[in-house]
Amino acid sequence: MGMEIVLSRSIFTEESITVGVTSVGLTAATFAPANAIEARYALITVETDAIRWYASGTAADASGHLTNNGDVIELQGNENVRNFRAIRVTANATIRVSYGR
Repeated sequence: MGMEIVLSRSIFTEESITVGVTSVGLTAATFAPANAIEARYALITVETDAIRWYASGTAADASGHLTNNGDVIELQGNENVRNFRAIRVTANATIRVSYGR
């Protein structure tokens, strides 16, 4: 049985991001489009391999939060969305991100 996720935000866009050996953040042009309200919420699913991450703005490294393939990360607040950074653990990973307000 899969994990149930209840969305309490209005989702306005999504994106897929490849997480590799260099710390990567979410795409500002996607979560903060010009002349629109910035995302205050992000639902992130890890889809292909494990990642490590921080939401403090610090570049992710081997001591970041470990999140495995199939796990879900929920970020609340536009600062956490802006500051999210991830790095792969063993092989490149794909994360799927839905943004809400």
